[in-house]
Amino acid sequence: MGTRVKWLAFGGMVLFQLALPGWVIVDHERVLTEGEVFLFRTEPIDPRDPFRGEYVTLNFEAESGQWASPTASTEEYVRSSAFAVLGTDTGGFARIERLTHEQPTGSDFVEVTFMSYGGDGVSRVSLPFDRFYLEEGDGATTEQMLQPQWSNDTLVQPLPAHAVVRILKGRAVIEDLVVGGRSIHEWLKDMPASE
Repeated sequence: MGTRVKWLAFGGMVLFQLALPGWVIVDHERVLTEGEVFLFRTEPIDPRDPFRGEYVTLNFEAESGQWASPTASTEEYVRSSAFAVLGTDTGGFARIERLTHEQPTGSDFVEVTFMSYGGDGVSRVSLPFDRFYLEEGDGATTEQMLQPQWSNDTLVQPLPAHAVVRILKGRAVIEDLVVGGRSIHEWLKDMPASE
């Protein structure tokens, strides 16, 4: 009887380990198909993840602003998290309307981290999504497209860019990176192959 229980426990553990990656993929796809679309203006840099490949790290304009601190603290510096309730500006881009410790009932929120000083207002938050993964070799090209360049002693600003992010009940997935009104995938497909 003891050996049978051990085999059942082992089999259960194996099934769990096989089911977990499947559940993560299903959850990710659910956000992509059912999530509300938000557009976040970006400022990227280009590193690599040895396990998941090449990506562009994105900084978002929406991470800077002025919000009332949801944390009442007399400590000098407090690192905390809160829910950021999202809205859109007049241009249709995402902005954080307010921070709260109570989880909102709608779907238009994400959990953010922030630093506050003595309970004062919050001026910078970190969104939970900041990496857009690309095919191997496309990171440097994407970074160059998105960074200011010097031409004849004149600084040339890049085309405007934003991330298309799907959000569903606090879960967020970056769906696309749009540069100058076109998907980064279209830009990369139209570029000549490097030798």
